[in-house]
Amino acid sequence: MTAIVLAPIDITDAETTKKVLEAAVAQTKAVDGELHVMTVVPDIVSGLDWRYAIRGETGGSAEFDMSKVVAECLERLNKIIADQTPAGMSAKTIARHGTVYEQVLKVAEDIGADQIVMGAHRPGLGDFLLGPNTARIVRHATCSVNVIRI
Repeated sequence: MTAIVLAPIDITDAETTKKVLEAAVAQTKAVDGELHVMTVVPDIVSGLDWRYAIRGETGGSAEFDMSKVVAECLERLNKIIADQTPAGMSAKTIARHGTVYEQVLKVAEDIGADQIVMGAHRPGLGDFLLGPNTARIVRHATCSVNVIRI
């Protein structure tokens, strides 16, 4: 059975993305595995701005199509993977929309991940109070999690 490595990345953070992908590629090669790389468009209320808030509406603009944003992120993720993975190595890409830690855990379960490789910045005071996505994933994942300190 092929080991499955999941690497969730933030496509807006080039430094972290580079380090996480290097570690994920190395781990995938070490276990002769299959690499899956994902990104999550954070859960926001689509099209919400001050005009809606003043009226007490929280639904946002009905015309806003989040699926287009997710599709654009997937295109960007595919380009990052093409540029930053070794020649001959393939990686499956996934883009989701929602709460970051929930989506990562769901994808890990859906693909049967054996390991998650993800980045974490040095924690600040706010991280201890709010609980960063990485900490939540480490606590709730049903597979091993390799945290790359940035």
